[in-house]
Amino acid sequence: MKIFWRLLTGVTLVLLAGCSSPADLADIRDDLARHSESLPPEVLSKPLAVEDAIALAMRYNLDSRVKALEEVIAAGKADLSMFALLPQMAASGGILKRNPRNITTSRDLATGAISASPSQSEDPFRRTGDLTASWNLVDFGIALLRSDQEDDRVALAIEKRRRAVHLLVQDVQAAYWKAAINEFAEKKYGSLELKLMRSVQSAETAELSKVGDPMQMLAHQRAIVDTMRQIAELQRQTATARAELAGLMGMPSPTAFRLVELDDESDLSAAESDRTLETMEEIALANRPELKSEEAQFRIDVGDVHTEMLKSLPGIGPYIGGHFDSNSFMIYNSWADAGLKVAWNLVDLLSAPKRIDQSKAVAETTRARRLAMGMAVLTQVHVADIQHRHALKEYRLTGQMAAIDRRITGLSSKSREAGSGSPMDEIKAEASAMLSTLRRFIIYSDLQGARARLNAAMGLDPGPPPSQGDLVGEAEGID
Repeated sequence: MKIFWRLLTGVTLVLLAGCSSPADLADIRDDLARHSESLPPEVLSKPLAVEDAIALAMRYNLDSRVKALEEVIAAGKADLSMFALLPQMAASGGILKRNPRNITTSRDLATGAISASPSQSEDPFRRTGDLTASWNLVDFGIALLRSDQEDDRVALAIEKRRRAVHLLVQDVQAAYWKAAINEFAEKKYGSLELKLMRSVQSAETAELSKVGDPMQMLAHQRAIVDTMRQIAELQRQTATARAELAGLMGMPSPTAFRLVELDDESDLSAAESDRTLETMEEIALANRPELKSEEAQFRIDVGDVHTEMLKSLPGIGPYIGGHFDSNSFMIYNSWADAGLKVAWNLVDLLSAPKRIDQSKAVAETTRARRLAMGMAVLTQVHVADIQHRHALKEYRLTGQMAAIDRRITGLSSKSREAGSGSPMDEIKAEASAMLSTLRRFIIYSDLQGARARLNAAMGLDPGPPPSQGDLVGEAEGID
């Protein structure tokens, strides 16, 4: 008995020593500052390409990290579910003190006479201990099903994370190129804007002083102001992109990084998709996270049906136990017992048909939802392919227009230097070239977004995500 108590005390101390409550929440600003310090300085010290921005977002985006940690939690629950397959073991013990003592009398059943002297069959102070193991076969079957369901829930968490990564990559693509375009516009348009405003003022002065054709002066003013308005509109579309990109990459400050600079003749690759529409459909149906999620959910629903069926059966299970009682009046202070228990909940038996039908209805709903999702996936592939092809065509035409406008600007400058061209024609050509270049970049941003949507529609992953161990370690470092 002493060995039993020592073993129980030792196990309890070991378990308590390994338990610690989570640290209290720190000030949110301190947590954000620590997260900012965890960003790799060697990456931020150089201008970021779009691939660098995507890699940083996949690793340090805080919303994506939440999805990754949910996957870790789901995996932990799956590991814990294995313990439900083990037999139930219960250890109990106690110290009993009774005052007054447990003294009884007896009645003779034949004569009805009560014994003259009371008797005692129990010590006033006792020590007891029990160790019992039992195993319910129905509960074992249910635990086995639920263990498989937890594995499917891990698959659900993985697919949700994949979907979040696909959306994240789309957002990073759009924000990166718009931020790069905005930096180009601010750098290139700063000096040009002054020239355009002076040209408008000169044309207005010439109009008021009746120098030259007033209609020509007004047309020049209108053309320049309209070009400036269009450039300002493009700048407005890209003004917030840098702040959005910083948030997507998990950076508190939009000034903490630099981007690769664009110029008028930046070589921006744009290739057609080398897959046929039928191939893209097959890839999408095999890889889309939403379809895989519905397949995992259907397996969970089928497991619920089987669980309800098992609940309608009687619980059958063996048990074995060891017991101790220090009562000195007992002939055997230690003993063991074993047996087989059968229990049947009649209410569960009566409600079983309804519960099983309900679980089947849930499974059929998931089947129908998966079919509807499959049709939606095919539609998304078709739409994304059309958008990508049209964006590619528009980008190539815009690139040709930008190249033509640059040549026009060069010829206008040479003509003015030769004395055969006017400053108005030169400034208008320069403004048109600037607008064409910005439009080319904007269309390229749309093209990259269309390409990202097409890849997401096919369920293609942009790259391997960070490992669970890395994410858990980083999360612990934010405490």
